[in-house]
Amino acid sequence: MKVGDLVKYIPSPSALFKWEKYKGVAMRKQPGILVREIDEPGTTTRRFEVCWHGGHVTCEWASHLEKYEV
Repeated sequence: MKVGDLVKYIPSPSALFKWEKYKGVAMRKQPGILVREIDEPGTTTRRFEVCWHGGHVTCEWASHLEKYEV
């Protein structure tokens, strides 16, 4: 994935992450566009700032995103 790609949010299916329903998953209207890659010292997993179709902007781990296919 790279900046400018259209993506959709894929919540973790693990039972350990049931808290995700409280994070506003419904606000992530598909598709979203990758605005920028977030580079923070000490993290090895890629993160992106995503602007969703509904206008909300969030920071997401790359593992929770998938390319949007029309």
